[in-house]
Amino acid sequence: METKMAVAKSIKEVEKVIQNMTAEEQRRLLQELPYLLKIPADDLCLLRLAESSFDFWDNPEDAVYDSL
Repeated sequence: METKMAVAKSIKEVEKVIQNMTAEEQRRLLQELPYLLKIPADDLCLLRLAESSFDFWDNPEDAVYDSL
């Protein structure tokens, strides 16, 4: 139980640091995050390829769901 609490505290600390970053620092972190999380390049490519399959939902009728 103590380990879970320590992890939760660490996550909150990371969130606070990210919120205090400049927009440019956040963009750099976002760009580097897959590598820091050790996401394989193949998986990253597949995720990027899959993004286009959701393009048909990018329309005014479905805009109500964009903020969910």
